[in-house]
Amino acid sequence: MSVPLWRAAAVGEVARRLAGVLGMPMRVARVLAARGYVHPEEVRSLLASDVPWSDPMDFTDMGVACERILCAVKKRENIAVIGDYDVDGVSASVILTKALEAIGGQVTCHIPERVSDGYGFSRRLLEDAKSGGASLIVTVDNGIRAVEAIGAALADGLDVIVTDHHEPGEEHIPDGVPVIHFTRHRHPSVAKRGCGAFVAWKVAHRLLDEAGIADDGLRGWLMSLAALGTLADMMPLVDENRRLVREGTRALATGGSAGWKVLCQRARVNRETLTASDVSWRLVPRLNAAGRMAHADLAYRLLMAEDEEEAKCLADEIEVLNDKRREAVDVAFADAVEAVAQEYGPSPAAIVVSGDWPLGVVGLVAGRLSQAYGCPVIALADMGDGTLRGSGRAPEGQSMLDILGACTDFLDHFGGHEAAVGCGLDGSQLANFRAAFLQAAALARNARMDREPAGVVADDYLMLSESADELLMWLERLAPFGPEHEPFRFFVGPVEIVKCTRMGNGEHLKLLLAEGDARQEAVWFRAPEILARDASGLWAFVVEIVPNAWRGSVRPQLRIDRGYRLPRAVSREGFAAVFRALRKGPCTLEALRNRAPDVSTELDGDLESILDTFVELGFAAFEGGLYHVVASEKRDLRDSLAYQALVRRHLRPVGGGPSER
Repeated sequence: MSVPLWRAAAVGEVARRLAGVLGMPMRVARVLAARGYVHPEEVRSLLASDVPWSDPMDFTDMGVACERILCAVKKRENIAVIGDYDVDGVSASVILTKALEAIGGQVTCHIPERVSDGYGFSRRLLEDAKSGGASLIVTVDNGIRAVEAIGAALADGLDVIVTDHHEPGEEHIPDGVPVIHFTRHRHPSVAKRGCGAFVAWKVAHRLLDEAGIADDGLRGWLMSLAALGTLADMMPLVDENRRLVREGTRALATGGSAGWKVLCQRARVNRETLTASDVSWRLVPRLNAAGRMAHADLAYRLLMAEDEEEAKCLADEIEVLNDKRREAVDVAFADAVEAVAQEYGPSPAAIVVSGDWPLGVVGLVAGRLSQAYGCPVIALADMGDGTLRGSGRAPEGQSMLDILGACTDFLDHFGGHEAAVGCGLDGSQLANFRAAFLQAAALARNARMDREPAGVVADDYLMLSESADELLMWLERLAPFGPEHEPFRFFVGPVEIVKCTRMGNGEHLKLLLAEGDARQEAVWFRAPEILARDASGLWAFVVEIVPNAWRGSVRPQLRIDRGYRLPRAVSREGFAAVFRALRKGPCTLEALRNRAPDVSTELDGDLESILDTFVELGFAAFEGGLYHVVASEKRDLRDSLAYQALVRRHLRPVGGGPSER
């Protein structure tokens, strides 16, 4: 049986019911039904995003952790917060620091430097904390694997509290250390969706409650920082996270520190119309640039800043670092693409590349490579001391942790999430690691293909003649989008490109697409160069519908995620030529070939699929060994599974991908 190209291929009755009850366009109802929303109440809940906030005390060690912190505040002990250098870690650091200051705590924050310190709580950071007179250490967005440093701190007489969301290692944290982590939660599978800033926010929430502080402005700022970390770490946007990002984005639009407001100004983001997408793609990269190219303390100080002049100076520094980050990523990516071509060929199943690149950009390089080649990628930076450190990324549905778990014999360390990891190894192990990684990725790929023999490429198809205004309005109501609530994507095609214009620095394209008499503009960020050189022929695209603000008005715009070349066999003109030949009278497949030799020469290999499409849609019938035309209502070719199978056979990807963070 043919696997449809889009999820909504068989949702007719459910979609009609949703559209009728909820008063929504059929196209919206189709994509919702295809995602599994079959009852109107489920859709209403999705639109409302009003799930109750979870209780901080659901973390089983929350009580003892907060008791120790409040005791430290009361006794005027020095508390050291140990953060991380990405935006989630920085946000978590600001959340806990601001909460501790609000309840009268003596607090200093220590964020590791990516190259010299590495990730997380370490002995060097312990020495920093001790030199500042700390008697209590609280980790945020790290610590669950820092068994050695925690043991050293306890041996030196300090107390430690761990708050983290990363996967634990095989070693166990010493007994008696409070751990705020999904493994110690009443609902672990639910809590696992929270980022480091989310966990820190729950601790802050409990501390403010215990201290009787009801400052709405402060609480709103801390909640919005948890949303910032959630977006930056690309956590699942379902249930509580969905509400957090929706309400947090509104709070980021109206409140925040002076540093946050200046950051928005530097990024030319209008806070009045701030969206989760603005945060993810325009603000998060700037904050991340500090930790990638210098020290994340810059981002921390910016978010903490209440003095506007100080904030402007910090924001200017970060803008310079962000420009350097872009340049470094472009250079490293070009090197990596050349290496992939030499070592793997055009269609690698998995990639391990290394180079003399800044450690702070290898995660972005891995992300770009994974997007471009659709496979798991490890990008490693040569540290100059015989070791390699780097990051890994994988497409949706593939677990980098599982793949690296099969390569531990050749790694000094690794950790992270399903789709993103960090790791390190001795340079002498590179060849062994590469072989093990490729083998593990191949085994994972084979297992996945056994479960998912063929996948859909979009949620539904979209005709260019459809009005996208109402569709965009509904899609914005269904936002925010992210992991486990992906943006709705639509298959557009076959279409022709009647105009192709370069945008920005030349690597982005604006296309004018034509489908019959209908015209629609689309943009493709980081479009493949081949398209700018030759846009002739038929194309298909997988697109998102996004708002495009221009001179005070907002219009829907198609943003291309993927592109494909198509042959004439799938064109409406090709189908029309076959149908005209069939209308001359009943005939066999062979007779049809003879009847229309000019058609059959080009379409011969697909003629049977074309006829299957006509029969499925009710345009024709096959009786007594003969095909013949029958009277029928007008239907779109794309409603046919036979047509979708035909298109799938002919899709030729041309690459491209989104920007990075």
